[in-house]
Amino acid sequence: MNATPSIQTPPIHRSPVIGIALEPAGWHPAAWRLQGHAPSDLFTAHYWSELLRDIDASVVDFVTFEESIGLQSSDFRRIDDKEDQVRGRLSPVALTALAVFGTQRLGVIAARNLTHSEPYSIATEIASLNLLSGGRVGLRAQITSRSIDRRHFVRPQPVPELRESDIYFPERIGTRLEPVFSSATASIEILRGLWSTWSEGALQEGADGRFVDIDKISDKSIVTTTFEVAGPLAVPVAEGLKPVVLALAHHAQVPYRLAAASADAILVTPTPSVNGVTIGDVLDAVNAECVAVQRNLIDEPLVILVDLVVFLGTTHFEAVQQKRALDKLSGAPYSSDTDIFVGSVGELIHRIDELVSAGAHGVRLRPAVNGWDIPLVLEQLATVFGTSTRVRTLRERLQTASLETSATT
Repeated sequence: MNATPSIQTPPIHRSPVIGIALEPAGWHPAAWRLQGHAPSDLFTAHYWSELLRDIDASVVDFVTFEESIGLQSSDFRRIDDKEDQVRGRLSPVALTALAVFGTQRLGVIAARNLTHSEPYSIATEIASLNLLSGGRVGLRAQITSRSIDRRHFVRPQPVPELRESDIYFPERIGTRLEPVFSSATASIEILRGLWSTWSEGALQEGADGRFVDIDKISDKSIVTTTFEVAGPLAVPVAEGLKPVVLALAHHAQVPYRLAAASADAILVTPTPSVNGVTIGDVLDAVNAECVAVQRNLIDEPLVILVDLVVFLGTTHFEAVQQKRALDKLSGAPYSSDTDIFVGSVGELIHRIDELVSAGAHGVRLRPAVNGWDIPLVLEQLATVFGTSTRVRTLRERLQTASLETSATT
């Protein structure tokens, strides 16, 4: 990545959690064209390793990788016929493995579909990578309701079909998909149960010829209202190395309840510029669900991160021009399921400070164009926060930031 001009940014007095959601070229459909990438470039280890190396050297706390079930599509119900947009994604598990062995401090969160996938397989994948990384790997619990996705599984779960009139109303989506969210909650309960089947001290020192203490490994089945899965997990997960679970929840009661009941961190999508839903509204709704499920936020803190799509420039005008150029290439204005930020990096820092002051613990940024937005973000975060003071595990980092921001809001 090329160095960018230095920009004056205001000091920020808290240490929010900062995440970056990585898509092959960026979140705008025309990002690959603006950067001049050949399609094959986006599926190489070199491309991803270079991207991750730069982020690892920054104060960014974690990155996330998306999962695709089948090809991406601009049409929710079918595979579209577009040929000028990125199609295809590498496995988030494979990218997480690449990140684990190519970085030193960066947290890595892989999205995995819970609707049709087997919990035991997911528990094994994520726990293995988390163990190998020393506690830097987490899971983003993802659901799907697309009927076209069911074709890719041998034993797909039945899912309600979203109607055209539902798609732009989060409460309707949540109500329609309540069985899917309930199933996901049960899957996370299974995952946590499997990650708890090895008690502390199960692995022995080996001096007396003992590898394990078999009495500290549970083979009891984990039973929920939806599933029954036999333990133990094959991976020896220690108490301090249980993976973090992250959930994305649009402003609706049902997904908020899943996060309140099951997640360590939640990605929220306030959209004040679209429908007036503010971060304050979201925080109130999330807290109400935590009360409903009787979650003790002192013993079990829930880290709340705001999702933002970002179009950045060295000036506000440059950012606006960047978005216009991208929209012209794709033939339509960009839209998103979350708020879209267009402006300078200094203005973005102000926005993050406002969100944290309102009670959020940080943000996850979705860069419109990786090769443009990420270098701008990394340079200016270094200007504001200095060198990284990231603690060892992803869980510790999230909890530390939660305590820091809660103490100053």
